[in-house]
Amino acid sequence: MSIHLTHIIQNGENAAVEFKRAAVTTDSMAKEMVAFANSQGGMILIGVEDDGTITGIDKTKQNEAWVSNIARDAVIPPIQVKTSLERVGEQEILVVEVPKGKNRPYQTRNDHFYIRVGSTNRRPSLPELMRLFQQGGTFHYDATAVDQSKISDLNLYKIASYFEPYGLSFEEEADQARLLRNVD
Repeated sequence: MSIHLTHIIQNGENAAVEFKRAAVTTDSMAKEMVAFANSQGGMILIGVEDDGTITGIDKTKQNEAWVSNIARDAVIPPIQVKTSLERVGEQEILVVEVPKGKNRPYQTRNDHFYIRVGSTNRRPSLPELMRLFQQGGTFHYDATAVDQSKISDLNLYKIASYFEPYGLSFEEEADQARLLRNVD
């Protein structure tokens, strides 16, 4: 076992490291992957107990194909993880590296979103979930309607300045509301 991995296990679980026993379920693995992908990424060590005791894995059950299937089928959208088998004395553990997600937010196949907070996973609050959607580019605050607003509430000079480089005259536009909707 590398000195680096020994040091990681000795330091215990944290915001970037999670230990899982060999009997880990598919849903539990998907939850960990989602939480890491929605946060800053991290490493799952399968075959290590919560107290850092190395118990090893059953290579016929916990292997690269099993992890890849979870990342592809139990995480939405699918993620790419890196796996490696590491020997620790007489035991082997499976190391799963989950990157920070590029297509956030991620959810489990059970439609649950998770984030990593310290050494635990939790469901995000509504504002946290909205931030994840915004960071992923699927939700834009500037495209959200403001109740009871009208075009006269906008800075028409700024809007006209925005359209000027495109050769459009906002002031002369017959349907200004439609133009604004079309450009988000």
